Amino acid sequence: MNYKRTEFGGNIGFTSVVDDKFNTCSIRITMITPMNSDTASNYSVANNIISDVNSKLNTIAAMNEKLSELYGAGLASSVSQRGDMQLLSLNATWLSNRFAIDGEDITAEMLEIVTDCIFSPLADENGFDEDIFRLSKKEILDIIDSSFNNKREYTLIKAREIAYKGEPAQNGGNGTREAVEAVTPVSAYAAYKKLLETAQIEIFYVSPEEAPEVQETLKAKFAAVKRNSQNHIFPAPSPLKSEPVLVEEEYDVRQAKIAINFKYDIDDVDAVHLMCVIFGGTPVSKLFMNVREKLSLCYYCACRMSEFKKTITVDCGVEKANIEKAEAEIMNQLEEMRKGNISDEELQSALLALENSYASFGDTPDSYSSWYFGCFCKNEYISPKEHFERLKAVTKERIAAAAANVQLDSTYHMLNKEAE
Repeated sequence: MNYKRTEFGGNIGFTSVVDDKFNTCSIRITMITPMNSDTASNYSVANNIISDVNSKLNTIAAMNEKLSELYGAGLASSVSQRGDMQLLSLNATWLSNRFAIDGEDITAEMLEIVTDCIFSPLADENGFDEDIFRLSKKEILDIIDSSFNNKREYTLIKAREIAYKGEPAQNGGNGTREAVEAVTPVSAYAAYKKLLETAQIEIFYVSPEEAPEVQETLKAKFAAVKRNSQNHIFPAPSPLKSEPVLVEEEYDVRQAKIAINFKYDIDDVDAVHLMCVIFGGTPVSKLFMNVREKLSLCYYCACRMSEFKKTITVDCGVEKANIEKAEAEIMNQLEEMRKGNISDEELQSALLALENSYASFGDTPDSYSSWYFGCFCKNEYISPKEHFERLKAVTKERIAAAAANVQLDSTYHMLNKEAE
């Protein structure tokens, strides 16, 4: 594997990864911009549009037909958030040229499609094409609506809103339903043009062979855009509330759900990471083995870590009558970690889970892009192997110190309505 990162200027980075075990090429172009409730929905709708059509392939049918001709190439967009940043990506995959039956230059054709989507979208002075805009907007609304139907996902969304109230991260990557409803073809296109000029941009190209023409083409295309961008800082620790907050809501659900937000302010991220895995990151974690298996207080219980917000969230599905008992046992298991009551088996199980996870790095082109984008966000370029070796050096004392620093911030309860 050969990894290299360069910068074009204009706050644009280009990372190439060459690994000859792959049969395909992939490119991910991510535009990074501060999360903002006034712009998030316009950016999201626009980003969704540019992966569907462009000025040359101006219908979804035409785009799909062309991609099918290129041995089933793929083109999609995605929206996410990291820290207080909104990430808007265009992702493309295609078969390497060396496997083309008739010697077609698939890479050149895909690069043309991708650059047309970015620099020549289906739009005019009146904004994005009305028909494609309507479809794209509906897709984003459907994504927002579907999150409510997935009650675990919705619980985590509500927990995020409570934990980060008043902060940019309070908003989801797609914005709110009301904000999306207000987006128009004109506002979305105006937002997209602004995004192209102001966003920090990171490009990841993964292929089985060197292809310098990809870098040169993209460099020339972006050079034609008048850019006014700045570097963004991903770490944005969320301050601990002066008093823990509890929010409860009732819905027509059979199973109640809880999400508990904790916050920390230490910089020993490796110790916090390992603490989270032991606490609730595996099927043999303290939360799973005690809250679920031993005491049967919940259906699932796990925790996740937001490194850039310095937040840990524990969520579980419970019977309403068991909420207090489940929360008490969650806090009890955290207290056990604070006391240093961590067995060798728990530590080794956590490390084994992490080792297995890191071993999968490089299995797919996307895993390379994801890992090195994470390195970019942390401004720390390190291999998974090097990172795992660092985790192995974390002591129980450091883990206990990390647990001792974790403090309760807020809790969300999704309650099932009482039967009439």
